[in-house]
Amino acid sequence: MYNPLKRLLTYLGREDPLLLAHHPTCEYYSHHVIDVYGQKLCMGCFIVYPISFLSLMSLLTARLTVLDAEIRAMSTVSVYAIGFSLLLPKVAGKALPGQRSTDTRIVTKAMLAVGLAFVALPFFFRPSYRVVTVALFLGFLIPYSVHKGLTATDDCAGCPEADDFPNCSGLSFDGTYSYAENDSAASDENG
Repeated sequence: MYNPLKRLLTYLGREDPLLLAHHPTCEYYSHHVIDVYGQKLCMGCFIVYPISFLSLMSLLTARLTVLDAEIRAMSTVSVYAIGFSLLLPKVAGKALPGQRSTDTRIVTKAMLAVGLAFVALPFFFRPSYRVVTVALFLGFLIPYSVHKGLTATDDCAGCPEADDFPNCSGLSFDGTYSYAENDSAASDENG
């Protein structure tokens, strides 16, 4: 059976795998990717972005159609509270030591995505809350992104090439690298 997604991922994986998984290719980062049709995909990009977009589109559609009265009746603070409660598991996972299983990482990233959609929702239908919505959205996203940036090399701990970062073999961006066959095993061990 023809599968356009599989065909696209296979093509991109062969031609430019960094479009699918821009994380380093070493075993120390293997828990940052998921395997889909034999291709390594960045867990953040291929879970958070699509689910955020679909969640926001679903909420906007629901607000314009079937759940208009229900969503209209919710206070803005309630919408924010739902959003931030969905963000909390990911924040807690970042704050607590250790690595989470792949399934836990997927679920918390999906919850993060839906939470971001809820936090953004008042921007579209409650003009008096637009500045507050932008402030809350960016007030979460900027520190979260800064934290991720500051801790990006934490996974390098124990790597014999850690002192060579970013010139290590795990960051080979010249197209000559490939994921090791045992990366999925390493991912399960690190999970």
